[in-house]
Order: sequence, then structure tokens, then C-alpha cells
Amino acid sequence: MRSHAYAVYAFCRLLDDSVDEAVDDEARVAALVRFDERLDGVYGGELLDDDTEQYRAVRAFAATAAACNIPRRLFEELAEGCRMDLNVCRYADWPALERYCYHVAGVVGVIMCHVFGVHDERAQRPAIAMGNAMQLTNILRDVREDYARGRIYLPADEMGRFGVTEAAIAAGDVTDGWHELMRLQIARARSLYDEGNAGLHVIREKSARRTAAVMGCVYSGILDAIERQNHDVFRRRASLSTLRKIARIPAALRLSAGGDKMRSCRS
Repeated sequence: MRSHAYAVYAFCRLLDDSVDEAVDDEARVAALVRFDERLDGVYGGELLDDDTEQYRAVRAFAATAAACNIPRRLFEELAEGCRMDLNVCRYADWPALERYCYHVAGVVGVIMCHVFGVHDERAQRPAIAMGNAMQLTNILRDVREDYARGRIYLPADEMGRFGVTEAAIAAGDVTDGWHELMRLQIARARSLYDEGNAGLHVIREKSARRTAAVMGCVYSGILDAIERQNHDVFRRRASLSTLRKIARIPAALRLSAGGDKMRSCRS
């Protein structure tokens, strides 16, 4: 199971790295075409001969895709998230942003269900919620970096509700409206984490269940870090020290053993 998880991660990294390292949109489009060609090889049985390291990653993933019965469409949906980044740099509201979160992260939760050997349909919605929660956490942490790349992932209608302008984000202004906007997004992210945790009991394999619980509990700690910084994500990147990460593991283990009644790392 660990090897399959590594293979999925390595294959996803091929997509992320090739798009992130591309020098312009034309090169990014070419990288996405290359990814589609790799999918053709993986699911068509004829692997393209890349350079050695990439070929090993593709070959390992091909074995994992077959062993875990991972549908090709999930990786096509993942690639769609990269295409959205080529064409969309603002999101009107939460439903639009939620769709983006699904394509770049929620779908990975569904992929991991296959890796964990979970085929119960009840697991899919919580898995998507957990992925979306992690992506929203990334968005809140990386507001400054994303703006530098010309993107604002915060819902525009909610920015407007609290009087947060693009100029204020550019200036790094931490206003009363900014605090309200961040409180709303953090509460949304925590609700998604709780929804994801509610599905942990469907994962029958204990180590996989613990892994999923630890990932969610540790990553959600970034939200606590943002709060400790009084929502100022402009002057310092919110992160957890190793000790703070370790300190969250006992709650994750309790969560993984708590059945469907225990949903929060904070309980």
C-alpha cells in the first residue's frame, strides 16, 4: 500500500512539476499534452520511453493503476485543475472555487480511496471533502504568493461582503474585513475537515485509517497557525514546527479509532 501511495505521488508530481517549471503558457499546454500521452501509455499498455527517472515513475504508476483499479478519468480530472490555472485567476464564489479545489485536491482523495482498498461509495464524499479542506488551507496560507503570480483564490463575492479589495491584498492590509473574511474561510475549511473525518471509519485497514487521520489533523493545524498570526498571512508564512506536528498525532490516533461519532481533531 505504501509503495502504491508513493507511485501515485510520483506520477502526480510529474504533472505538477512539468506545469510549474514551464516558462510560459505554451510550454504549460505542451506539458499537459505530455501528461495525456503518459496516461495513454499507462492505460493503453504502451509506455513512452522518457528519461530514466520519469520512466521509472510512470512504470511504477502503471503497475499501481492496474493493481488498485484506479480509473483514468480521475487523472484526467486532476489535469483539468492545471488547465483551470491557465485560464482562470479569479473565482466568483465558493461553488466556483470548490470546483477548482475538487480538480486539484478533492479528486486525489478519491484516488487514495483506491490505494487504501476502499470501494465503499460512502467514502467518496468524505474523501473529496478532506482533499478540498487541504486545498482551501493551502489557499489561505498562500494568499501572498498566489497574488504575486496574478491569482486570487478567495471567493470574490465574500471579499466584497467584507470590503476586502485586490488593492488591500496587494498591500497586505490586515483590516477588520480581512479578519472576518479569514474567519469565514477557516470555519469552512474546518467543516470540510470534519466531514472528511466522518468517513474515516469506512477505511477498514487500520494503518491506512491512521495515515488519513494524521494527514488531516496535522494539515489542519496550519489553520491554527494562521489564527496565532492574527490572520496575517502576508508577512509570515503560516506553518507548524515539528513539535507542533507531533503534538497533534495523539488526537489523530484517537480520531482514527473513534468510529463515525468522532469527527474533529479538536474534540
